[in-house]
Amino acid sequence: MDRSASRAPKYPCLTQLMTRGTYYDVGYNVGLNFSRQIKLFFAESDNIQDRLLPFYDSRAGRDYYEESLRVSQDCFPQYVREVRGMADGAGIPFEHVFMANVSKEVYNVLFPKTEKNSADNATQESQNHQPKVDRRPGMPSEAASEQGAASQTTPPFQENYGCSDVFLNRPDFQLVIHNEDCDPMIKPYGYLLSVEVEEDGEEGEGKVKEQFTSFTYPGFLPGCAWSYNVHGLTISINGLYPDHIVRESPSRIFVNRSLLRARDIQDAVRMAKNAPYGIAYGFCANISTREGKMAAVEVGPGKPESQVHVQDVPQQSDPDAPCHYYHFNSYKHLKEVSEIKGLLSSTRRGQRADELPPPRTQQEALTVMADTHDLLGPIFRTPRPTDLGETVNTALFDVTARQVLVYQGREDLLSDTPFAKLPMYQ
Repeated sequence: MDRSASRAPKYPCLTQLMTRGTYYDVGYNVGLNFSRQIKLFFAESDNIQDRLLPFYDSRAGRDYYEESLRVSQDCFPQYVREVRGMADGAGIPFEHVFMANVSKEVYNVLFPKTEKNSADNATQESQNHQPKVDRRPGMPSEAASEQGAASQTTPPFQENYGCSDVFLNRPDFQLVIHNEDCDPMIKPYGYLLSVEVEEDGEEGEGKVKEQFTSFTYPGFLPGCAWSYNVHGLTISINGLYPDHIVRESPSRIFVNRSLLRARDIQDAVRMAKNAPYGIAYGFCANISTREGKMAAVEVGPGKPESQVHVQDVPQQSDPDAPCHYYHFNSYKHLKEVSEIKGLLSSTRRGQRADELPPPRTQQEALTVMADTHDLLGPIFRTPRPTDLGETVNTALFDVTARQVLVYQGREDLLSDTPFAKLPMYQ
C-alpha cells in the first residue's frame, strides 16, 4: 500500500499558491506554505531516505555537494537564494533541499557508482582538458571502446519516471498535451505556483523580473514539470537519461528553472546551452509560443555548452496529412548522446503511440495520452512491477485559445472533462 495513501486528498485536487517578491522571498513563501507537503514527501520518499541522503553523508556525496553548490552559486546565484528561502520557510536543512535539486544526476549516475564501489569507473579528466565525465557503472567510456576493450555488462535499469508529450499544429488550432509522469507521491504533495519575481539585478543590470505559473514538485525549484510564462511560452519537460554526467556543470533542474525566463524559442535555446557552464545531465523542453511556433529542444550534457538539437514542429495545412509530433524519455535527435540502457517505459510508449492512428483533433490526442493497451509500458501510467511511475496529471496547452486545461485521471482524458481551466498570460 502507498505510504501516502492514508493522507491522499479526494481527487481531482491541486493546491495553488500565488506569491511575489525577491527570489529568496518567493522560495520562503513556497517553503512556508507547503512545509507539511515538503516534509512528508522528504520523509516518505524511498529515493530521498535510502539513496539521496546516504549519498550526501558519504565522502563522495559531500564532495559532489560542495562542487555542485559552487558551480550553482557561480552560474545561478539567484536560484540558490530561492532554494535557501524554501529550506528556511519549510524548516528543512538547506543541504537536504539543495541535494534534492541535484538528484537527477545523483540517482541515475552517481549513486549506482557508490553502490557498486566502482571507483575504477570514474573517468579522469583527459589530457586535452575535456570536461570531467562521470559514467554510470557498466557503461564503457569512449576511450575504452576505441581501444577495443571488451564491452561491460550493463546493470539492470528500470526507468521509474518520465513524461509523454504530443504536439498538434494546424492553422485552425495549436495544442501541446503533456502527461506529467513521476513519483506517485507527487500527486498528493505537488502544487501549482503562480510567481512574480522582482529583484535588483547584479552589476547594474537593473530590475530582474520573472512571471510564470508552474506545476512543482515538493521541495524542488519550479520548471521541471509543466509551466507557462508571461512572454507567452508554454514549456513542458521530458526527463532524458544519459549514462554520464559532466562534472562542474550545473544540474539539470537549475537549467530547467532558468528556462522560465525565456522570451521565445531562441532565448530558451540560449539558456539551455548555458555557456560557459553547460549542463551536467539531459532533458527535452517542449515549447510553444503565443504565435503558434513549436519546437522540441533536446539537451545533452556538455561543457562549455550543453549539446542541443532543436526540432521544429511545423504547421501542417493539409487536413489529410499528419500534424502531430511525439516526444517521450529518450533522445530522438541527439543520437551522439549515449543513454542508460533499458529505457523500457519510454520505448514502449513510443512504439504504442506510433501504432495508433495519427491524432488530428484534441479528443484524438487526449485518447492517445489515455492509452493503456501496453501492460508493460502504458502511455497513461499507473504503478506496476514494470513501471513505477504514475500520470499524476495532464496539462493541455491550448495555444490558440490561450488557456491551459488540467486533467487528473484517465476517464477525464477520455471524456475531455478538465477539472481546471487556467488562463494563459496574454
